Amino acid sequence: MKYTNVALLMLVFAITFPLVSCVEEEPKIVPDVYVNFTINLDLPQFIALKSVNNSILIAREGYADNGVIVYRYSLDEYLAFDATCPQHIEDNRAVTLDDAGTAGTATCSKCSTKYFFFNFGQASSGYPLKRYRVALSGSYLTVSN
Repeated sequence: MKYTNVALLMLVFAITFPLVSCVEEEPKIVPDVYVNFTINLDLPQFIALKSVNNSILIAREGYADNGVIVYRYSLDEYLAFDATCPQHIEDNRAVTLDDAGTAGTATCSKCSTKYFFFNFGQASSGYPLKRYRVALSGSYLTVSN
């Protein structure tokens, strides 16, 4: 009886292990492009990033030069997202910052999908925004991939 329980346990493990170990990665909807720029947070054009939950759009960066959104997540953390709407890659559609960048969200003008920066670019429906790495060194913020 003791060996039957062990055999049953091993059988259950052998069946369930492949199911839980094959976690699919999130698909790459927005194609990879080279992104590497630095901004000086002390310059007047970046003053919005002095406040938590504010964001700005850095033009002519990211996929198809749609821009990169830089978002102030907390006192010492920033996030960066490609401004390309992942629901409309074929249209090369960029999202627009809501409330001049003070809402912590952006919306696609075509599909009305809303993206939440405080939730790491998650969408109200569909795929999230593509994220980029951010490094803070003094008053300089580097965004790259």
